[in-house]
Amino acid sequence: MIGEMIGEVIGRRVTPLLIALSLCARGVGAQEGARLASQIDGVQSGTVRIAFAARAGVCGNGMSWFRARGGLISGNVINGSWSGGRDVDATCDGGPVRLVIVRVAGETTDMRMYVGGTWSVDTGVTDLGRVSAPDAGAYLLRIAQMGTAKAARTAITAATVADSLDPSATLLRIAKDDSRPSDVRSSALNWLGEIVGDKVAMSLDSLAYEPGDREVRKQAIFAMSRRPADEAVPALLKMVETLPDRELRKTAVFWLAQSKDPRAVRWIESRLNR
Repeated sequence: MIGEMIGEVIGRRVTPLLIALSLCARGVGAQEGARLASQIDGVQSGTVRIAFAARAGVCGNGMSWFRARGGLISGNVINGSWSGGRDVDATCDGGPVRLVIVRVAGETTDMRMYVGGTWSVDTGVTDLGRVSAPDAGAYLLRIAQMGTAKAARTAITAATVADSLDPSATLLRIAKDDSRPSDVRSSALNWLGEIVGDKVAMSLDSLAYEPGDREVRKQAIFAMSRRPADEAVPALLKMVETLPDRELRKTAVFWLAQSKDPRAVRWIESRLNR
C-alpha cells in the first residue's frame, strides 16, 4: 500500500515535470531552427555550406548518392561513372548530407546537394558546420514552399533524405498548390511516390482526377506507379478505366505496363483480344 502511494505521488510530480521539459525542448528546437534560417538569410550574397545527418538507407561518396528502397538500392548519379562493381567493392558513407546554398541579393537562388565525401577547400564560403537534420529540414521545406524553382527542386530532394524528418504533408501541399511552378509540383509528387504511406498514396490517386495542370496530373500517376505493387496496380487499373482525360489514361496504361505485374498483363491481354 505504501509503495503504491509513493508511486502515485511520484507520478503526480514527475508527469508535469516531464511535460514541462518536453515543451521546453520543443521551444529550444524551434529557436535553433530559426537561428539557422537567420544565419543563412544573413548572407546577402555568397555561398553557404551546411551538413546534416542522412536518414537510414541513404549513402553516398560525394559524387553519387543512393537510397535503399524495398531491399534494393536506387540512386542518383551526380557525376562520375558506374562500372557494375565487378572488381571493387564500392564504399558508400551513410552521410552526412552536404548542402551548398547560393545566395544572391538576399535570396536563395540555387542549391547543390551531396551525400558523403569531404568538403573541398574554399575560403570564400560561409561554412555553418554540422547542423541538426530537423533544423535543416525546416529551412529546406520553407524554400520548397516559397523559394525559386531551381532552389525548391533541390530543397525537396534534400528534405527527403534528411534524418528525423517527415516531409510528406508539406510535399503534398506543394503538389496541390497551383501558385507553385509545375516543375516544383512535379518534383514534390515524384518524391512523394518514394516516401509516402497509405494516406498520402490515396491523395496521389485523387490528384490524377483533379482538374488542373495535365503535366502535374501525369506526375501524380507516375508517383503512384512507384508505390508498392499492391498499392500501385489496383490504382492504375482504376485509372485506365475511369480517367476522363484520354491522354492521362494513356499515361496510366504506360505505367501499368511497366509494372509487369500479372494483373497488368491480364488487363492488357484482355484489351488486345477485344
